[in-house]
Amino acid sequence: MSSEIDLRATNLCKNFDNFEAVKDVNFSIPRGSFFSILGPSGCGKTTLLRMLAGFLEPTSGEIEIKGRSMLGIPPNKRPVNMVFQHLALFPMMTVAENIAYGLKRRKMKKPEITKRVESALERIGLPDVGNRSISQLSGGQKQRIAIARCLVLEPDVLLLDEPLGALDLKLREHMKIELKKLQQAFDTTFIYITHDQSEAMVMSDTVAVMNEGRFEQVGAPQDLYYHPQTPFVAGFVGESNRFSGSVVNREGETVEVITESGQRFVAREKFDKKLNSEEQVDLFVRPEMIHLSYEKGDKSDNNLSGQVENILFDGGNSRLLIREQVTGAELQVVLPQTQAFSRVKGGDELHLCWNAEQSHVYRSGLAS
Repeated sequence: MSSEIDLRATNLCKNFDNFEAVKDVNFSIPRGSFFSILGPSGCGKTTLLRMLAGFLEPTSGEIEIKGRSMLGIPPNKRPVNMVFQHLALFPMMTVAENIAYGLKRRKMKKPEITKRVESALERIGLPDVGNRSISQLSGGQKQRIAIARCLVLEPDVLLLDEPLGALDLKLREHMKIELKKLQQAFDTTFIYITHDQSEAMVMSDTVAVMNEGRFEQVGAPQDLYYHPQTPFVAGFVGESNRFSGSVVNREGETVEVITESGQRFVAREKFDKKLNSEEQVDLFVRPEMIHLSYEKGDKSDNNLSGQVENILFDGGNSRLLIREQVTGAELQVVLPQTQAFSRVKGGDELHLCWNAEQSHVYRSGLAS
C-alpha cells in the first residue's frame, strides 16, 4: 500500500450555535485504505462525513485531498463521491444507464462510456445485468450498482454513509465481504460511517471510534479489540463484562479492585498508569477471556463461582449468563465448544477464572 495520503483532516471542528458536533478531529488516510468511523447515534460521525463531502463547511480546521485544500470547494467540484443508505438509483433507467449517468454529465464520448460501464459491471461481478431495470435487481445487486455508479467516475475517495442499514441481516453479512472485495478491486480509498461494530471490524484497515464529537481511539480493528485505550472503547467495541469499584491495593502494574457489591478482582494497568488507592475505576473483561470449569482448583488471579441462568445458543457464538454466587452480579461468558459443556443447562454450578492481564482497568469518568 502506498504511503501517499489521500485525505487528511486537521483540527476539524463543527459547531451548531452553542453545540459542538465535531471537536478537534485529526486523521490521515493512506491511498487505497478502507477507513471506518464507528460510533453511536449522535456522536458526530455523519456531520464529519458531510464536511468531507462538502455539504457542510467546518467551523474551523482543514480538509485536504491529495494535498489540496477542500475548504470552500462545493461538493460537485471535489474528487469524492458518496453512497447513501437509500441508494437513489434511477428506476426509469437501466442498470447500464444508471452507471453511465455521471459519465454522460461529464460529456464523455459514447465508446469510452460503454467501455467503462462494461468494465465496472465486470469488476462488481454482474457482467450480464446492464440491460435490466433496477426493479429486477436484488437488494445486494442494487447495492453494488450504486457503488459502481460512483466508482466508475474514478474518485480519489468514496464516502459511504451506513449503506447496509436497509438490508436484512443475512444480506448485510454477505455485503460486508462484497464491499471489502470491491474496495480492493477498484483500489479506491473508502471512508465508511457506521454504528455497527461488526461492519467496521470486518471490513476496515483502520477504525476510528467516535464519541461525543471526538475520536477516542484510531487503530487497526485488532488494536481496538485487544488494547482499548479508554473505557468507552472497551465497552463499545466487542462485548465486555463491566464492573465499577475502587482500588484497594497495588503492586507494580497490578491493582486489586473491590467492586460496589464487594467482589475483589485483580487487573493489570495498561493505559491509566499509577492508579491510586481508593481511586474509582471501571474494570472490563471480555466473555471469551473467562475460563469455565465444573471443578475448583484453578490458580488464576480471579476466581468466581456462579449458577447458569440463561443459555444464549448461537452455534459457535453461544453465550452463558451466569449469576455470581456471592454478590449476585451477572456475567456473560462464551460457551466452550467442547463435549464437557455440550449439555450445560440452567441451574448448573460453574467456576469462572481469568488472569490479571486479561482485564482492562481505567479511571472512572473518562468516558461514559
